Amino acid sequence: MRELINLWTKTLGTPPADDQFVLWAEMHTSEIIREAILKTAAKNMSLGKTMDQGYKVRFASKVMLAQSERNASRGLL
Repeated sequence: MRELINLWTKTLGTPPADDQFVLWAEMHTSEIIREAILKTAAKNMSLGKTMDQGYKVRFASKVMLAQSERNASRGLL
């Protein structure tokens, strides 16, 4: 989990509370979390780095949920 927090810090700045990462880890694979962080960073860059912390967390969570649902529907989980 530390590497995911470090990735968030490098790409998006201040990470959310550790509790948020624990929750994500309970719900999603580390690869899905990693991909969501990278997609959130790309979105933030496309918006001129204007996403606030709440928006970053909500966007990343939505990406994770969508990917987990896709994987489940394909029988990949």
